Amino acid sequence: MPEQPGGAVASSPYTVAVVGLGGTGLALVRRLAGAGLTVVAVDDDPAALARAGELSPSERPRTVTPFPAGVAEADLVIEAVPEPAALKRLVLAKVRRHLRPGTPVLTTALTTSLVDLQDAAGPDLFALRFLRADDLAAVEVARAPGAGDAAAERVERVLTAAGITAHQVVDRPGSLAPGLLLGLLNRAAWMVHDGYATAEDVDTAVRLGCGWREGPLAVLDAIGLDTARDVLSRLAETADGHAAPAPVLDELIARGALGRKTGRGFHRHDRGEGPRRPVLPTAPPGRRVVVVGSGTMATGIAESFVRGGFDTTLLARTEEKAQVAAERVEFALRRTGANEEQREGQEAGFTATADRSVLGAVDIVVEAVVEDLEVKRRLFAELGAVCAPRTLLATSTSSLPVAACTEPAGRPADVLGLHFFNPAPVMRLLELVPAPGTSRHNLARARALAEQLGKRIVQCGDRAGFIVNALLFPYLNQALELLDADETTTAALDATARAVGGQPLGPVRLLDTVGADVALEVQRRLQADPRCRAPETAGLLKQLVAAGHLGRKTPGKGTRTYLTARTTAPVPASA
Repeated sequence: MPEQPGGAVASSPYTVAVVGLGGTGLALVRRLAGAGLTVVAVDDDPAALARAGELSPSERPRTVTPFPAGVAEADLVIEAVPEPAALKRLVLAKVRRHLRPGTPVLTTALTTSLVDLQDAAGPDLFALRFLRADDLAAVEVARAPGAGDAAAERVERVLTAAGITAHQVVDRPGSLAPGLLLGLLNRAAWMVHDGYATAEDVDTAVRLGCGWREGPLAVLDAIGLDTARDVLSRLAETADGHAAPAPVLDELIARGALGRKTGRGFHRHDRGEGPRRPVLPTAPPGRRVVVVGSGTMATGIAESFVRGGFDTTLLARTEEKAQVAAERVEFALRRTGANEEQREGQEAGFTATADRSVLGAVDIVVEAVVEDLEVKRRLFAELGAVCAPRTLLATSTSSLPVAACTEPAGRPADVLGLHFFNPAPVMRLLELVPAPGTSRHNLARARALAEQLGKRIVQCGDRAGFIVNALLFPYLNQALELLDADETTTAALDATARAVGGQPLGPVRLLDTVGADVALEVQRRLQADPRCRAPETAGLLKQLVAAGHLGRKTPGKGTRTYLTARTTAPVPASA
């Protein structure tokens, strides 16, 4: 194909050749040309060259040309062909024959180490690693052992000119943030494959529960399901804690549903409006609520019910605990604007007591006691004996199976899980977990309850961790494996997870926020349930808990301080 003129862009001292014009290559062309760099788009496929030439004037390359023309004039070459290592070696070897001496080459290989490519590519080889090509504000850059300093400086200057922040990382398959996040995305896909939750509910749970801009399945759609499946297959071969790709990926690919590039994937992308949630039936939940417990979650749940217009009683073990909890709830209601006039308009009341007779005449009981299976089972045995017929009995467990907690009640139709997120009055997400015998009527009551609380319900099956925790804690566990292997530092890991992975918090800060002890307990429960496919618990997580470095709840004793102390500890003399 003859060369085609690009759009009018500002002149740049750098000419970058992008070899391979699939989804990743075109995204790189758009980013680099849009930043004013001189871009040469290179491919042997006439259709790919045509697509590059049809880009908007502001993102169009200066030249589109068959391989290998255009490589020799480049100040930097980016190889963006598909992931198989054999193909990359073949292309990189051809590129090398046409390069000017000292021209750096960047490969987009995510699952192949630079050592395995350097013989083909030459000494000045770097890896450009990211999670999704359509969001290239930040990338991870790894450097091959023989790459020169002058080449490294040019790579940094070109990326800076393109407005891309480079995070220097070690050379490992999966890199840091991309590998961590791909593991989480794959677990989300497995949930859909298992029929555990719908794609929409999985994405809604992670958006509202973890603060993501898009859910994990929407991110897979953006990456491209065929691309993600191939990368995940190769990561699974590294024996680095990655599971095989969820079969639902192959099922969607076989139907031509590759994600956003085809308009269909886990979600539809070929229409203006978002997915339409089915309208599910609701039923009057009743107005009288007892929240059992006096800790942070119990008081937060009680506050939520009061704000929702329910007559709410908090039931504590002792009158002293009841008084402290009542003060906390009343203070929160006053502080955030639930004044007496508003509460009178809602006709909602609030009391706190240790008198267990209140359990006999209510519509809803929400258990929010300690996350201990035996404690919860004893409570539900009591609830089954003293609560009136048709009382809705809910556990707020965050990691235990609902059926295991509620079975002693002897009321399979009346029990279910309502997993609130902390802080309960603020977080909109509510995971609804039916037990095997939960009646349709009580599910309808739970949905109406959530609406009255202003919560967004997602529904999932009954197994350890539900949606959010079953995705989040293996991700934190894998992050600790990277730290334990000295693959990175806590600061670098958090920075790349936020910048490259798009996370609101880095994994180390998040772990210190939730507490290493909580993470260890949840991870062990996930691992004990084979349906969760959880990896082995990280040794570093066990060490943190054993050393009392739990995070924010132990000021001055978090993950970073523990690793710093471990690094500087004297090595004992050998015998």
